[in-house]
Amino acid sequence: MYVDNVRNTIGDLDQDEYEEYLKKLRSVLMRKYHKSVKPSELKQRVDEFISGKDPKIESFEAYLITFDELSTNGAMNALHNKNLRMPKTWRQLLLKVTEDRTLSPEVTKHLEEEEILIEIKALFYYSIEYCKSEKKDKFFENLRHFNGFLKIALDKK
Repeated sequence: MYVDNVRNTIGDLDQDEYEEYLKKLRSVLMRKYHKSVKPSELKQRVDEFISGKDPKIESFEAYLITFDELSTNGAMNALHNKNLRMPKTWRQLLLKVTEDRTLSPEVTKHLEEEEILIEIKALFYYSIEYCKSEKKDKFFENLRHFNGFLKIALDKK
């Protein structure tokens, strides 16, 4: 039953989540078990597990450790077939929140410079980190105030 729940949880991951899971699993195998597995071989093993092949106990343990590293109570949620909340990557977050926006020509012409790209990345990262909170309402309030501050400066131009 529990093994099938873990199979189902892995099988239910979307493509991006699955790729992230495989990367993290490979890291777990190297760090905790000192096993180096080629990414393609690891994917094949996990696909076989999802299809019903019995895993080695150390592989199964690595699957659970990987869930714990990717999500709070990840292993327990996988064992009990509960929804798993995989964190979004910075890239996924940025794509999601900017897909309906275009950059102004004044910004676009400067994006070839590596130093500028590094600063833009830092701006995005530090803005989110500055606003973070465990509570959703507080996080939203922090974001709103921070954006309001930026808007004040923009309105003065």
